[in-house]
Amino acid sequence: MKKTMSNINLHKHWCKTVVFIVAAVLLILSAFPVFAKDGNVTYEGQAAGFIFAPGTEYSPTDLFPNFKDVMPGDQLTQKITVKNEASKQVKVKIYLRSLGAEEGSEEFLSQMNLNVKENGSSELFDAPADQTDGLTEWTCLGTFYSGALVDLDVTLDVPITMGNDFQEAIGYLDWQFRVEEYPIEDDDPKTGDTNHLSIYIVIICACIIVIGGTIILLLKKNKKKK
Repeated sequence: MKKTMSNINLHKHWCKTVVFIVAAVLLILSAFPVFAKDGNVTYEGQAAGFIFAPGTEYSPTDLFPNFKDVMPGDQLTQKITVKNEASKQVKVKIYLRSLGAEEGSEEFLSQMNLNVKENGSSELFDAPADQTDGLTEWTCLGTFYSGALVDLDVTLDVPITMGNDFQEAIGYLDWQFRVEEYPIEDDDPKTGDTNHLSIYIVIICACIIVIGGTIILLLKKNKKKK
């Protein structure tokens, strides 16, 4: 009988130890930030066109994985890298414009402010997320030789006053990308330059318009609701 009681006490001791270890691990993990995912828009030539990544369950062209589970008071960031991986025989100009919020998303997206900067400095957009602002017209992101890229830094500000009416809401915002191809000239630089502004003899080999970047915003229920 004493042996049985000893085994039970030992079992309880190990249970408490395991629970303590699990709790400690969870506490440590909670102290580490969740790593942000980058969005990518890659032009791979006339045949393949634009490739959008990472995509999500909401859309295969979703460029904004970091804009999920939005909470009142959040300030979320997303980096989108636009890159040319086409043949070295051509250079391209890549353009971006916003179509604004899709029908049914206007009210939700209008509650938040969206800011878009090129390479962290040149501001392309700063307005409520449902608007088109500085991206209403086609905006040239630069001239890209093979391997050249540019980063778009996107910030989403969610007001602390966001109402409970938007719990579990989903918002869709459409961006479009367009490309123009030009032949490489003998006097062209051999390295990529996203801000090259020399005058070219323009021969448009491709003009591809793809709905690219669907912002999908999920407003998570505010657990701090009183």
